[in-house]
Amino acid sequence: MELAQYQDYEEYKKAMNTVLNRTMEDFVMTGYLLKQGRDTDILKDSGYSNVNEFAWAEYKLEATQVSRYIRINDRFSEGGYSPRLQEHYKGFGYAKLALMLTLPESVAEELTPAYSKSEIQAVKEEIENEEKITDIEVILEGEKEEQKELDNLEKAIHQICMDEPELYLKLHEAVRTSVGTGRIKEVLAPDGDKLYSVRPQGCGRIMLYLNDEKDEVILQVVRQGLKEKFAWENILSYLVLITEQEDAKQNWEELYGQKYPEKERIAPVQPKKEKRKESKVVKAKLPKPKKTQKQETEKPVELPNDIPGQTEIEKDFTEMLPEAGKTQEIQSDFIRAGQHKEENCTSAMSEHVEIVEKPVDNSEQMEENARNTEAGANSEPVDKSEEEQSPAGSRWEYMKTMELYKMALYMAASVKEMPHMMLNSAEYWKKWLEAEVDENGEELSKK
Repeated sequence: MELAQYQDYEEYKKAMNTVLNRTMEDFVMTGYLLKQGRDTDILKDSGYSNVNEFAWAEYKLEATQVSRYIRINDRFSEGGYSPRLQEHYKGFGYAKLALMLTLPESVAEELTPAYSKSEIQAVKEEIENEEKITDIEVILEGEKEEQKELDNLEKAIHQICMDEPELYLKLHEAVRTSVGTGRIKEVLAPDGDKLYSVRPQGCGRIMLYLNDEKDEVILQVVRQGLKEKFAWENILSYLVLITEQEDAKQNWEELYGQKYPEKERIAPVQPKKEKRKESKVVKAKLPKPKKTQKQETEKPVELPNDIPGQTEIEKDFTEMLPEAGKTQEIQSDFIRAGQHKEENCTSAMSEHVEIVEKPVDNSEQMEENARNTEAGANSEPVDKSEEEQSPAGSRWEYMKTMELYKMALYMAASVKEMPHMMLNSAEYWKKWLEAEVDENGEELSKK
């Protein structure tokens, strides 16, 4: 392989300047030049000790950016060490290829420049979601009886048509009113490229890559790393088998053993919304977990009416606290948790922290005990526990009496147990600070 030779640092730097001001695909050349600075002695007369120092001083490229340029060159340049991008990856651009670094090579090589950055991100999420599921969990799912005798392509099409009933209706009409695969391609890949991610039960995720200009379709079983090629005619052959009846909806119901899900009709008086561009990536639909008998009978957690944005956070808040009535328990417990943490943190500190305790004035108790003694009272000293539990005032007033480190511990314990969606609510914090607490910092209304 012929490598470019630079006579001195000035010639090398000139090439670097030229590259960074050219077209967007020159990032692969940038990675190549950075690798030259890393792997050769071209920087020996520059005054810089390494390529990261050089890139930051001259171009304000951080070490992470340098690393990314180099990895893009490693992965997508010709031969893995070249100033030229591989033919397949031309047209993607820096941002897309940087994201594709996180994808398995077997997946990345099937994508085309027509995929947007958000669509590539969706593909990445599908791969990550499958990685979270163990092989044992997949085995325990068990295959559906109607899919056991199907090959991988047939399983994928069977699942796609179940997950996308409206798509099935279009395919049903296409198969019964046209000849050949042309109409099928238009329905399944209307914009030319399409990636269907489906998850047949007991099989794991299958990705089906479609391109209307290619005679072959690519199928990948993600868990096994298995990649298979099929013809469009194979898809058509299976669709013919599952579109035998004239009535498409009835055909779908008998095929999947459930009622066809009708969509709600939009009233004609409503303005017609602008049609959104259809994504090239169809994500796998997962079955909704069944509710337990306890979840079905228990009441939902009620939120205060004065929390800003309540309607937006209600779902997340309910999921976080699935057991009704648990809100009270959590908010009354986190103060005690803070006190426990305070003891542990204080004992574990490497530096000595002096904790100043506020002296307790017992003069009134002593005077009253004295009066009781003089009067010959035989009763026990007056129990002032109720007075000791009297409010210390607002939480803000209570906190102002605390040493700084103790205040930090108190707030940290509160924040840890607090629903995360409340943290940005100024109104919530205002009410939290105004709430009356006892001398231990426990909110009276929560006791």
